[in-house]
Amino acid sequence: MGTTVVRIGIAGCGQAARIHLDRLLAEEGVAIVGCADPDLLAARALADRAATGPASGPVHAFADHRELLRHTDPDALAIFSPHLTHYRLAMDALQAGCHVFVEKPLSTNVQEAADIVALARARELKVGVGHQYRLAPSLVEARRRLAEGAIGPVRLVSATLTRPWLTTLGQAESAWRFDPKSAGGGILADVGDHLVDALLWTTGRVAHEVGAVQSRREPDIDLVTAAAIRLADGTPATLAISGVSPGPLFVIEYFGELGRLRATDQALEEERSGSARQEVPLPPPARTIDGDFVAALRGQASLCCPADQALDTVRLLEAIARSAATRQVVRLI
Repeated sequence: MGTTVVRIGIAGCGQAARIHLDRLLAEEGVAIVGCADPDLLAARALADRAATGPASGPVHAFADHRELLRHTDPDALAIFSPHLTHYRLAMDALQAGCHVFVEKPLSTNVQEAADIVALARARELKVGVGHQYRLAPSLVEARRRLAEGAIGPVRLVSATLTRPWLTTLGQAESAWRFDPKSAGGGILADVGDHLVDALLWTTGRVAHEVGAVQSRREPDIDLVTAAAIRLADGTPATLAISGVSPGPLFVIEYFGELGRLRATDQALEEERSGSARQEVPLPPPARTIDGDFVAALRGQASLCCPADQALDTVRLLEAIARSAATRQVVRLI
């Protein structure tokens, strides 16, 4: 696609779309050609905002994403709609010959995610997924050091994410009225999938089996998830996700035979055997997840998180939920 204008349509015009729109408009040569949302007023509001972009002309608003695809013929469709709608929108865009960017998760079950991967591969189209933790300098450097064997063979990984999704259970209704169909399964699917993806990506391994427990507010809303995971090479990993506790966005610790690494969203620390823990110097972020997608469309870079890798995350998320529901260890492979 080179340096030509990249024409992008947007499906789902809520808060996430507004954040991503500003990032897209900051990219040189990106034109938003249409916005679609069942709430036509929301689509019109986002279209008006998108029309201010330097490369954008008139931006049309639609109540149906299929109308956007038919009437604007975008190069790519960016999907920021509720989780349960990702599959249909992605498949329709791929059928129309469009590349796709989809905010995490790729889809809400393994079969749908596999269908998206298969269709994209058959059509030779790109599907990028919004697992933006992969661009965090702390995790980029942790992945590099692990691959180089800086702390020796990894024997244990511990990943924790805390986010005050609810300040207290008693404030749930006033703070956020949950809709299980749009929330997509609670804290695990809301931000926990970022941590799951980061765990797999930084170690370069997939999961083979998992045992999990969850604390739930109601059948479709998990508040706390804890899981024991065996990675492909036999390395054990622990995962803990809380939607009711304050703390750093995430902490991932890698314990190796020669030392350990501790990564947060802001920093990376390394401790070698017999030496004090030291903070690792980190560069600033190279680009946003949206800039990464645009660069991939132009052939300037590989996708940060292609759909086939996001499928591994969906597979583990589904296995964690199934293990917690059945109280059994679930084998993935």
